[in-house]
Amino acid sequence: MNRNMFPQLFALPIALALFAGCTATRLSAQAQLPPPLVDRLPARVGVYYSKEFREYVHKETRSEIEYEITLGPAHVQNLDWLLKAMFADVVPVEDPTHVASIQPPLVMVLEPRFEEYSFLTPKDVAGEAFIVTIRYLLTVYDGSGARVDAFTFTGYGREKAHTLASKEPLQIATQRAMRDAGAKVAVEFTDQESVRLLLRNPGELFAAPPATTVPPSTVVPTPTTVPPSTVAPPATIVPPSSTGGG
Repeated sequence: MNRNMFPQLFALPIALALFAGCTATRLSAQAQLPPPLVDRLPARVGVYYSKEFREYVHKETRSEIEYEITLGPAHVQNLDWLLKAMFADVVPVEDPTHVASIQPPLVMVLEPRFEEYSFLTPKDVAGEAFIVTIRYLLTVYDGSGARVDAFTFTGYGREKAHTLASKEPLQIATQRAMRDAGAKVAVEFTDQESVRLLLRNPGELFAAPPATTVPPSTVVPTPTTVPPSTVAPPATIVPPSSTGGG
């Protein structure tokens, strides 16, 4: 894969709202990215975004400041970009355990979940920066809907800031953590043994079924029968004549 795309791939925006006291400040950026340039695997995979994941919002109060960070929509967009860059066909599914009837069949189904979103403020660290940690759990199901494995991917982001109420540094640190986690998914996911087994022959799902080969029939040679009229009679053996002396 082309790792040069990672600094851009997960630089998609997040909707970030920070509430300081009774004043609410909201910041929303727009996504403007070209398609990521990576080599796709010829595989058809499904993806399941739960309602909790799609609408995930992190809320906490720190130093009398209420933080509300909306993460779900941006992560759905990020993962859609990433998976479509990694695989030839990505199919959204409604239930990862009921996919056996989908045609053409799926190689696997992926279900992402948030395991952690946490951050340190300039007050927490001496470096005067926001430091963000994002951890995902990516569960893998096979094409019949059976759970196969699960993997954790963690991303880290950091951005300098001088005040706790500063919105932009926390947003940048969050986007960097998302980008870092996404790069790890792209590089490490397909190297996992269970995933490699599912991807052993992904091209077979896109290829036309092989033509049925009829084995050659065994031909038994028919002996040639010569008509009786053409068969020469056996040679007559004439005994040698006796020669008398006289």
